[in-house]
Amino acid sequence: MKKNITKLLLGTISEKEILELRRWLEDPSNQRILESYVRDYHDLNLAIIKNNLDEAYSKVSDKIDRTEKPVKRLYSNWFKYAAAITILIGLALFYQLGFFTPQAKNVLIPENSSITLELDNGTLQAIDVKDEDEFRDEDGDIVYTQKQDLITYSKANEEDNLVFNTLMVPHGKKFRLELSDGTLVHLNAGSSLKYPVSFLDDGPRQVFLTGNAYFDVVKNTSRPFMVNVDQLNVKVLGTEFNVSAYAEDEYVDVVLVEGAVNMSGKNVSQEVVELTPGQKGSFDPNSKDVLVEEVDTSQYTSWRQGSLIFRELTFNVILKKLERHYNIEIENTNSELGEEVFNARFDNVEIKEVLGYFNDIHNIEFSINDNQVIIN
Repeated sequence: MKKNITKLLLGTISEKEILELRRWLEDPSNQRILESYVRDYHDLNLAIIKNNLDEAYSKVSDKIDRTEKPVKRLYSNWFKYAAAITILIGLALFYQLGFFTPQAKNVLIPENSSITLELDNGTLQAIDVKDEDEFRDEDGDIVYTQKQDLITYSKANEEDNLVFNTLMVPHGKKFRLELSDGTLVHLNAGSSLKYPVSFLDDGPRQVFLTGNAYFDVVKNTSRPFMVNVDQLNVKVLGTEFNVSAYAEDEYVDVVLVEGAVNMSGKNVSQEVVELTPGQKGSFDPNSKDVLVEEVDTSQYTSWRQGSLIFRELTFNVILKKLERHYNIEIENTNSELGEEVFNARFDNVEIKEVLGYFNDIHNIEFSINDNQVIIN
């Protein structure tokens, strides 16, 4: 039946196949399979569904009318809803259920770069996520401990002056960091964070970010937490938020999950913008303006669970995100394709499945050479 569902969505289903699909859906257990699938992605697409449900189902009905004139349509409400959702979010979700088989003949081998920690004196230490270790200072006091993908700094460690370490996470990996005040930071692929080994007793708690990170900040009303990103300062007291500031991105995006944050440009006399939960602030480094909009925060934070969500993104932007996520190189020789806009979601899948989706659903041809993908 997976094949028939796909044909329905592509508009290539025959009258015989529609009847087969309907008979299959008469079984309550089969209905629950599709209903469960829709429910899992309901929250993610709720705003889109509200705006486009009628139009999307109208298109589905038109397809059915063109292919099945002699048969009376008996679609129940839940199937209308499911069909609308699948059209709105694209066929990537169906691909993850195994509807298609990737066509790539060669094996893509992502590079395996090391996570590194740069100490204040310039020493570089490679971090192995399989290890458990601890680092002590000259006096024998523990500075930090590492347990697999988490480094935790000692709350008891005190410094008279700020001593900075820098954690660098390469493409294809993620890592977590617990600062000396208990703040937890999730670092995404291709990101780095410069931070004090121990915060001083007074003054703001400042860190410096390049790339993408999710912060769960320990509240301290007398000592605000500051995230410095190039030309932008993000100020909080205690909250959960996501900051995305990759060098190639047009905007610096701050998405607030809980609490409140302030956004302001550095050395620029402008109004400070305060976000409330569920809002995204996009800072334009050129105009120094901040655009605020309501968003589904899960679209911007699900990377922590290994998900890739693309909403109204050009193919070239998607390729950049795939390069970071999988630590591969992608060359797109099709300039027209690069400007096309896509919607898709992938949950903890290998790169070959992502490439297979674009190949099968959108007829995008590619070849593989070791760590490089060439799109024709």
